Amino acid sequence: MDKISIIILVVVIVLIIRQLIPKRVDSFDLFGMPIIAIIRTYSGLPNRLDFIITIELISLLALGAAVGYWQAKKTNVFHYNNQLCSVGGSTYIIGWIIMFLGRIIILFLFNYSALTTAFHKGQEPFTKEIIQVISHSGDWLIWSTILASSIMYTVTLYKDHPDIKKFTHNRFKEIGQRITRL
Repeated sequence: MDKISIIILVVVIVLIIRQLIPKRVDSFDLFGMPIIAIIRTYSGLPNRLDFIITIELISLLALGAAVGYWQAKKTNVFHYNNQLCSVGGSTYIIGWIIMFLGRIIILFLFNYSALTTAFHKGQEPFTKEIIQVISHSGDWLIWSTILASSIMYTVTLYKDHPDIKKFTHNRFKEIGQRITRL
């Protein structure tokens, strides 16, 4: 694992852990994960997507979007000491576990025939096939699932909570003002 991947992994873990405790809402919570996921997905995209990979991608995007929606619906947004706060709680972690398990299930479903054939040939061919399936799937597919989840999470919070909407508008207004000063 290279240095950048380790740093990104640490940032993702921090973002996940931050959802377990009540904290002040900030831009990083709403936009950090989608930005990281866009960069990682785009940087890993293959030049060509065949039909099977496209269907697998669509399945993972649907899974990610469903999990992100569910996580946002279960997130508690409230005011504490005149600050906008949120907490995702255990639902947020459960959503990540569902995405991980769903990714494994989808990966094996789309490679079922190759894995079955290798299984019947014995343990060594089966082990080699599993390693090949996992190594050739690419982390961009994982990041695309995270991307769909985090975008749906942010959009759902934006849509369901007027305070999040106001916070987002104010943040974009601040950014626009900074840009015009340059």
